[in-house]
Amino acid sequence: MYRKSFFFVLCCAILWSAGIIAKPTAVYACSCAMSPSPENQVKEALRRDTSIFAGKVTEVIQPPEKKVMSSADLVQVNFEVSTVWKGELGKQTTVYTAMSSASCGYEGFEVGQAYIVTAIGKPVKLETNICDLTKPLASAKEEIKLLGDGYGPQPLSSKKTMPTEQVQATGAQGAGGMPLGIIAIVFFIMTVIVTAIQLRRRRLK
Repeated sequence: MYRKSFFFVLCCAILWSAGIIAKPTAVYACSCAMSPSPENQVKEALRRDTSIFAGKVTEVIQPPEKKVMSSADLVQVNFEVSTVWKGELGKQTTVYTAMSSASCGYEGFEVGQAYIVTAIGKPVKLETNICDLTKPLASAKEEIKLLGDGYGPQPLSSKKTMPTEQVQATGAQGAGGMPLGIIAIVFFIMTVIVTAIQLRRRRLK
């Protein structure tokens, strides 16, 4: 009886661990507050965001495929900047966003199209989402009028953007730097071992 119980627990642990590896990480649906007026939205962007600029998309790089995918994995979007309203940006700038709108990612970026982008973070890792002011430049006439005259981007410098692989690895790791899927598998293996020891002790009594 004890042996059957042990094998049942072991099988459950193996199946659960396999599910963790094979299926994408679950995420909560994105929820944005009701969109304010363009005037209030511009004021909030100027207060909160670290960078506001207009530019044309030159490249969209999807996150590298891996065993555990998440809608929150970051897409890398490269821009040729034309106008800046806030922040210190070079002529070429990179912005990251979640790959799916389910995690508030902005899915509308297309190569060759111009956008106004509001982003938070350091110049090497700016992030934007669908709750920000980010939108096609052609649809942002009122926002641009409220922002007023901007300024040009800085000359190309030696600053480098964070490689896509490094960004994805950072987002997919736990607090200790270990991938979350491995943490879950180790936890369940330890549970199985402890259960086996307890069953063995009961059998020897």
